[in-house]
Amino acid sequence: MSKRNDITDGIFATTKNTGLIYTEKLGWIDLGHAQGNDARILKRKLEQEHRSKYYKKFNDRYFPVSYHQEMTKRKRVFGIDIDFQTGVQTEVMVRSSLSPALLARVALTIMYGTAKRFEAWQNSFLFNWFTDSGFSAEDLISDLVGFYRVFGTGPDPLWLANPVDYKTALQIWDAGDPVGHYKNCQFSPLLFHTTPPFKYGQPRRIPLPEWLSYIEPLNKDFSGFLHNTFRHEPYENFFANNSALNHELYGSVSLTTRDRFPVSPSERPLFFLLNPHSPVITFKK
Repeated sequence: MSKRNDITDGIFATTKNTGLIYTEKLGWIDLGHAQGNDARILKRKLEQEHRSKYYKKFNDRYFPVSYHQEMTKRKRVFGIDIDFQTGVQTEVMVRSSLSPALLARVALTIMYGTAKRFEAWQNSFLFNWFTDSGFSAEDLISDLVGFYRVFGTGPDPLWLANPVDYKTALQIWDAGDPVGHYKNCQFSPLLFHTTPPFKYGQPRRIPLPEWLSYIEPLNKDFSGFLHNTFRHEPYENFFANNSALNHELYGSVSLTTRDRFPVSPSERPLFFLLNPHSPVITFKK
């Protein structure tokens, strides 16, 4: 949930790891999301291809990949600091030996679906009564910036976005409601007025610039590059909709000293799925 005191000067766009900036090309950007740390982990998994295995059914090699986005609430229980986490985890099988360009498309497909499911989870009635984070105007576009900073091949998109100075960003914030009041369910920017009078109607949506749209997600059938996972194997037709990935809601609990536990939520001591899915049952004639 972004607050007014999170705003920082755009001159620090590429040097600060946290904060909120306003940009002329992409609107509000959360620098935490835009670091691309989750994309960096995903890229490493895709390049390493751990546990690659040949599957006769598909006549090719596949390896498992997991990706998640989560939120954390810290509480002190009986004198012990505990982190309660919930989020969305996506576990898939990816075909081995893909080109860097195809791996980027696979990664974007995974990130697109997971990020939207996570924002919807945050925006559900369980959480939206105390936080406006779900689909906040800056979230999805900031995720995309972080992705391109890792998988992209051009200049840093944070500089291309033309960050504004601290004073201008404050004026834009003060002219309207907190940024979380403006919901953005798409990977495209919402622009606010940057010249007086700042308050003039609703923000306008614009298409993504070319430097933030040259990587495309996979086609709807995933072309055999990507499959859902069931019992640690690639699975066709997991859902009736063949283009759907299995995004599982989960909860987990760990001590605040996070270095004791794996980053992957499914490897933490206490992990549980909130909406476990199984493949649809089909009967062949």
